[in-house]
Amino acid sequence: MTQLPSPRSRAIWVFLLFQALYGLTSSGNVFRVPDEFETYFQTEHLVDAGNLSVPQTLAIKQRKIRDGRVIGQEAVFFGTFGWDGKPYAPYGPLIAILAVPHHLAGRAIAGLAGVPRIPLPGGIAWLMVVGGVTMVASATAAALAVAGFYRAARSLGASDREALALSLLLGGATVLWNYGTSFFSEAFTAAAFIWAAVFLIEATDARLEAAAKRAVAVASILIFLAGLTKITALVFAPAFVIAALAEPRVSAPARVKTAAALTAAIVMAVAVHAAWNVTRFGDPFNIGYDWSETIPQLPARAFLLSDIPRGLAVLLASPGKSLVLWAPPLVLAAFGLPAFWRLHRGAAAGVITAAVVGLLVFAAYLFPDGGYSHGPRNLVPIVPLALLPGVEACATTRRRGLAVACGIAGLAIALTATSVSYLDDQNIGADLGRGARANYYERIEPAPGRPFNRYRLGYIPFAATFGDSGWWNAPVVGQGPDYFPLHLAQARRQLPDGHAIPLWLIGLIPAVWISLLCVSARALYRG
Repeated sequence: MTQLPSPRSRAIWVFLLFQALYGLTSSGNVFRVPDEFETYFQTEHLVDAGNLSVPQTLAIKQRKIRDGRVIGQEAVFFGTFGWDGKPYAPYGPLIAILAVPHHLAGRAIAGLAGVPRIPLPGGIAWLMVVGGVTMVASATAAALAVAGFYRAARSLGASDREALALSLLLGGATVLWNYGTSFFSEAFTAAAFIWAAVFLIEATDARLEAAAKRAVAVASILIFLAGLTKITALVFAPAFVIAALAEPRVSAPARVKTAAALTAAIVMAVAVHAAWNVTRFGDPFNIGYDWSETIPQLPARAFLLSDIPRGLAVLLASPGKSLVLWAPPLVLAAFGLPAFWRLHRGAAAGVITAAVVGLLVFAAYLFPDGGYSHGPRNLVPIVPLALLPGVEACATTRRRGLAVACGIAGLAIALTATSVSYLDDQNIGADLGRGARANYYERIEPAPGRPFNRYRLGYIPFAATFGDSGWWNAPVVGQGPDYFPLHLAQARRQLPDGHAIPLWLIGLIPAVWISLLCVSARALYRG
């Protein structure tokens, strides 16, 4: 009798498959918006100088535009100067630390390829190589999220075939793919949350009390780490507390202890963020955002209840940000939710809480769209969790046609988005003078404390990009089809120091990922 591979070994192959897919389609261009390039500069400066300030941003200048007129130049820095006079980005401290291994690999590859490091603002070739390899950290995080989902699905009783099918839908037919190819924090928080769910599910099923305690401890640490990656990720964290309290298969004292451990993790994450803010700015509530460019009447009002109806329209109905449109497999999960509620009450309560709280909070947020980005960026961390009820829908034969339809639709959107830089598609830098209406944002007269640039509900993804006949032969490095090897080829042709990038490196990158993709796909098929 042939012994089937264990769920753990299969999860490793699932991870390798999506690591290869996301690495192959990675943008490699971290120099688009501050959320990406300042995070990269945090990582770089942490390795160079041992701190998370971003002095590199002061050496790079861009045009300063006001009401349609160029009024000079300014540094690309977005953030706040600390009490020590150093510039700090308004992001959590952990993502830069998590990216250090990939950054060191990037430096090693640049060294082997003979690409010299020239000080800014002149040397760009080294940054292109090292930045692109550093960005693969997001691919690793997103692949971990898919592998974690596979483990969670198996722990909830799905067969290997069902768990693998759902994992393929999550990794290849939702917006998670796009966040595995950029350098935002959402892939990291998605991985932390789904693996926290894995350990809480396994704690529920553990036969030994000691094993259950260890699993709860690991889940608590993962939620703590998610909070350190991005403070707004903690919006979803109470859902885990609700899940623990609602689990009927666990005794009441054990439920309370688990909820207490998870709550402590949330409180600790908030406390560390407060200490981080005090260390930088001397104020626990100053997270470093400089809202002055977009909010005419400060202080900022981050959340406004009256904005919830429009925010829900953005997150659920707009073509550019609809959670359903950018993650069609969630339709399958919706059909499985009633059975999921009956069979897995605690997990279902957690999924529902995360989805409802996330939708309401981010609908009221300053930027429900998540800023310049593909799809509903703010909700990406819970996409793997929200797909878990699909375990029950996938077990029903009549839902297989729906699963195929969701997969085809999601694959088309995700694959198209990997080829198009959101920076090109959403007209970043377009004039938003009074009365202006750009492709992505429109200028409004806002309520006090709210931004003047409001997401335009009529924005159609990819329309502007594919309507540009020069897209395939973009004259600027970083534009055009959004893949790392192509950007390196651009840089080699167009940058003054681009000749230092060898052709063999440009060819080797996709060859490595395609080889790993084939090996892992073959292993999963044979299993």
